[in-house]
Amino acid sequence: LSYIISYFFFLMIRRPPRSTQSRSSAASDVYKRQVVVLALLVAAVFCQGGMKYAKRAESLIGRSRGEYVCNQVNNWVLFGKKDTSYQGKYMLADQYLKVGQRIPDAQRQPGDAIVGLNGAHCGMIASDKNIIHSSSSKYRVVKVPFSQARYVFPAGWHVKRVKGTV
Repeated sequence: LSYIISYFFFLMIRRPPRSTQSRSSAASDVYKRQVVVLALLVAAVFCQGGMKYAKRAESLIGRSRGEYVCNQVNNWVLFGKKDTSYQGKYMLADQYLKVGQRIPDAQRQPGDAIVGLNGAHCGMIASDKNIIHSSSSKYRVVKVPFSQARYVFPAGWHVKRVKGTV
């Protein structure tokens, strides 16, 4: 990230050669590169938070369900502790339905919670294509494609943006 910032500021102070006119393509190219680098810089800053959640979620894959039940997976990814509380209450799966902001499936990001409509199960969005949850049938924390959500949450689900709100 610091390399991108340095490169951006290098392009900011770089001027086109004196032999080119201000309306020439060489001058224009310098400013076009600045816009591209700025866009990359902004994208890197916004994606950094999601990567933290994705790495925490990935670190749990293969752990025993006895060690991490579904709400503890979410608690660990969001808060860094599996046995944490929100406003003095232990965060159970159904409580994830009551906090945060509901997000359309198409706008999901790493670190968003996915919660069954019946409140019996929850998991985490690990990437735009994967969910991490504590599987009762495999008795461990697993990563599955988002397309499998209908099997993990047969009663339906909500994606909730909880990070930053709790």
